[in-house]
Amino acid sequence: MGQLTSSEATNGPQKEKYSAQSITSLFQAKAISLLGKGEIQSVASKVNMNDITKGDAILTYTDLALLLNLSKIENEEPCTIPDSDNDTKNHIERLDPQSGICMESPATPAIEILYRSFTVLGRLPFLSGVPLHMDQLTIKKLLVALAVHLGRMSKIWPTCHYTKVVFISLALTPQLISGSELDEKKRGDSSETRPVSVGTLNEKSKFEAGSHEKTKENAIMKSLSVNVSYKTSAKEETETACDMIIWDSLDPLVNYDAINVDVLSVSAYDLAQIFTLLLVINSIPDQSHVKMQEDIHNLIAKKWKQFEDASFFLLRYFDIDITRANSKKMRICYSKYKTGVQEVMCDFFEKNFKRFLQISLFLSKIKASAPEKQMKMNEKRTKPIKPFVQTRLVDEATISLLNLFMKNIDTNVEVTPQNMVELYIGAQSGFSIRSLELKIFKWQAPTIFLVSGKRLKNKTIKKNKRYQQFDSEYPRHFRSIEDPRKSWQHENDRVTYAVFVKQPWRNSNKNNFGDEETAIMSILPRLDFFKSKRGLLTNGKLIYFNNQGMGVGFGNEQPLNKNNTRKHIPGSVSLTIEANLEFAVFRHIVNAGANTPHYFETSIQNSALHQDYEDRFVITDLEVWGVGSTKELEEQKKQWEWEEKQALARQGVNLRSLGEERAFLEMVGLVGNQGSGGSV
Repeated sequence: MGQLTSSEATNGPQKEKYSAQSITSLFQAKAISLLGKGEIQSVASKVNMNDITKGDAILTYTDLALLLNLSKIENEEPCTIPDSDNDTKNHIERLDPQSGICMESPATPAIEILYRSFTVLGRLPFLSGVPLHMDQLTIKKLLVALAVHLGRMSKIWPTCHYTKVVFISLALTPQLISGSELDEKKRGDSSETRPVSVGTLNEKSKFEAGSHEKTKENAIMKSLSVNVSYKTSAKEETETACDMIIWDSLDPLVNYDAINVDVLSVSAYDLAQIFTLLLVINSIPDQSHVKMQEDIHNLIAKKWKQFEDASFFLLRYFDIDITRANSKKMRICYSKYKTGVQEVMCDFFEKNFKRFLQISLFLSKIKASAPEKQMKMNEKRTKPIKPFVQTRLVDEATISLLNLFMKNIDTNVEVTPQNMVELYIGAQSGFSIRSLELKIFKWQAPTIFLVSGKRLKNKTIKKNKRYQQFDSEYPRHFRSIEDPRKSWQHENDRVTYAVFVKQPWRNSNKNNFGDEETAIMSILPRLDFFKSKRGLLTNGKLIYFNNQGMGVGFGNEQPLNKNNTRKHIPGSVSLTIEANLEFAVFRHIVNAGANTPHYFETSIQNSALHQDYEDRFVITDLEVWGVGSTKELEEQKKQWEWEEKQALARQGVNLRSLGEERAFLEMVGLVGNQGSGGSV
């Protein structure tokens, strides 16, 4: 710790002068004190240090991966460079020569980004301090970063803006020693002028006691005068100074070390990797900690690519021009980052970062004496009535995005693999309005309606007679001489929309239905949300299911279908699916006329906020999934079982000869795909 250099007496707030090195050390001590003893002990046990507060140690990339449980390695042994040819042959997991992380881990880029981000956060309160030697993540810096992500900083820094400080940590790139260089230093560098690496996390650090010498850059940093609550002697400084300093008056802290965030930017690729990790965390329900960690490992190992795809969907809200191919060249400024995080992600970023750290760091050691009954209850609570099997439109990554969608539309309904039930899959049951009706009308809980396809091409528009029939019934907004496509709409786009429907489905050939929680989500080609307008004028008017030749509509008036006249009446923001489930149109008209239905809000994305556009596409997939609480799912299960028994009795089938899974093969009580025997 730095030495007290002088003191000043004033009539106003009392002040003390400290070197910047002392302030950094005191801030680290204060930040660490914000963590619970159990949290600190959990980290200490994973790095085999008895007392983290009395020493420090450098962490390598591999160390951080193990600390965060992002490296699936037998017996939690860290990856090491083999010492002999025989070891090389038996060494299954290779190390990246730059990062030192097992190359087989899809999360390797995310680990590197977290390492850099934690290193910058660990500099607090001097975020912009550029070290003269290579910057390194230490245990104490990690604990400071944890205090930020766990929301503890508000206790000493009430004005701390989480979004801003995390952006700075992602935008500033410290000069880092590569993983291989750190591994080399672990084996051969015994210099006492810097903290020594933990080495393998199963070895005791030789430097867990005692402090280290001043590094060159700290020695030359100037002293600062800081406000204190009372004066202390130099002898008392070590024990009391971190509590004595009024941290929320420290200029480098409250003004983010005078960093101008408007000139900073974050790599789109880096942000995509962090989003991918957080989407993985967001998809995992609360259950036993061991099970949650297993799920994280499994999803990273087997589904990382799917979550990464979803992260790019999300990232395109920040900048619509970002693609996987150009992500390493594209950068996101603070204004776009702030808008995206606050408007679309709500508390997604902060909540899932906190949850990730709690699962990985603090809750990794489950005591053998933990009540098994409670753990089994947690497992049972999250056990689905029918095992989740991904489809062409819905996988764990999609569910994570849908869960984010639910947060944005202010509903109390959550979406998890455990509470989603497959009701209708067009690719399996056939694309017909009758089949759709039979599959979804008996579900008495909320549903998610997903439709996806390929953007209509000129050839289809000009030659497909079925489309031309639909087009004649769907009033045009754009003149024939206009090109309705926007810069972000491309001929080969895949278009995907999801609609949350809270009320049970019903025939609505005369009157619409749907409540205020009905909302539309655009997934592809760009992420967007369209909430329903609140008020009595829209309640009960948002949806129609017309089985008399007019299809399904969201945001439309009831279509006209009489006296040989057929006409759709689309709303300013609406999704229309024609009766054969072959074509669909999403319409977004900002300044529609007074006679146009206005049931949904317009886009919230800056790129489309003031633009009129349409997505016309050929449907390739249509799915409807039921969503329910445990009680609703159990009641639905009993209803299905009863209906199946009745259907089988009518067919003269011996129920005992069927497996207990039979009740779920046909969701609404039908036997087989022949449409016979069900209670309709």
